[in-house]
Amino acid sequence: MGAVLIVDDQEDLRFSLAKIVKKQGYRVTTAANGADALDMLHSAIVDLVFLDIGLPDVSGISLIGKIKEISDDIDIVMLTGINEAKTAVQALRAGAVDYIVKPFDIIEFKAILQRILQARLMRKKAALLLQEVGITPIIGISPPMIRVKEAIRMAARVDAAVLITGETGTGKELVARAIHNSRPGQNGVFVKVDCGTLSSNLMESELFGYDKGAFTDAQRDKKGLVEVANGGTLFLDEIGNLPVDLQPKLLRLIEESTFRRVGGLKDIEVKIRIIAATNADIEEQIDRGRFREDLYYRLNVLPIPLPPLRDRGEDVLLLADFFLQELQRELKKDLQGFTSEARAKILNHDWQGNIRELRNLIEREVIFNESGLLTMAGINAEGTSPGGKKAPLLSLREMEQQYIRKVLNAVNNNKSKAARILGISRTTLRDSL
Repeated sequence: MGAVLIVDDQEDLRFSLAKIVKKQGYRVTTAANGADALDMLHSAIVDLVFLDIGLPDVSGISLIGKIKEISDDIDIVMLTGINEAKTAVQALRAGAVDYIVKPFDIIEFKAILQRILQARLMRKKAALLLQEVGITPIIGISPPMIRVKEAIRMAARVDAAVLITGETGTGKELVARAIHNSRPGQNGVFVKVDCGTLSSNLMESELFGYDKGAFTDAQRDKKGLVEVANGGTLFLDEIGNLPVDLQPKLLRLIEESTFRRVGGLKDIEVKIRIIAATNADIEEQIDRGRFREDLYYRLNVLPIPLPPLRDRGEDVLLLADFFLQELQRELKKDLQGFTSEARAKILNHDWQGNIRELRNLIEREVIFNESGLLTMAGINAEGTSPGGKKAPLLSLREMEQQYIRKVLNAVNNNKSKAARILGISRTTLRDSL
């Protein structure tokens, strides 16, 4: 439950807003001036402050800095008069996350209240989720991702082969690393092999190594990646691209834990965990003679299918908040976050490029942003649909209904949750369908 402080010298306004906040299920306190507000902030934990610009003892803008000194984690929304809109921009630059102009609509106030406190909750969940599975961030609380995390925990307890499937950009390598890092007493190495980058002969040498004299340039013995991974994990990325003539040798490695180097005469025993990943339809490749059926069954002991980002609902907002924090640290930029319109864009986009596309777009926004607030202008900036074709022109009513259906689908038809995200009442939501 969030804690809210309302700072305004108008007693009736403080009373009215406090009543609304309580009805929404949040704790609330009020202050009539800046001095009382600072005293309260020193003695209690507050998540969100609604702050009047024109206080009797101090400027609301100058108070922002003092609030941030107490806790940089407090969100501030300015309450401004009609003639103070330009001053509100200064407040945003000083560290406020939003502003609302008096006299304002109750629905507008509720929408801002819910949006900011829900965003805070998501940021906290994202931070906690970083510690759930090893040292690799697996962000997500949607039902499909809960199933993925359960599969990771199960895979970490046994040594059986794992096959991770999913579209490009869904995080297959992250899941593989999470399994590796989560194994009890894990101190072995994680070795990644891209099965589609080399020819058959080079791939065999890369994987299994070779003995001196195996071919013209083999002037000394060379360990392959299988030996390097001994005691740890061998991650075979894009296993569907592994040349057919190498597949029997991989099958023998899995079944017997032994292999021979190219040109070698003796078997080498290793103890490795094998995790494979692919975005291809392996069963279709089996039908076409491009993949051995027995190898598929040996790899697919513990299958982990990864959902595309478009099927993960509000996880996309958790990921967006995580990437923003990560990129701010990397690029040494201090930003206030996403606008409410940007968050709606993020939730509404189809994300054909999945998590990779999301991170790339946010990175671009962070690099070029100078206002402090991210608008996600790169989403459908040219009026194109995710498939690259021109999107059909829709009426405002059609666009509104399309977006409402998208939000409802993202929250599994939970109308109360959808109404909160949209910033409208359940009655308005019902009438809009």
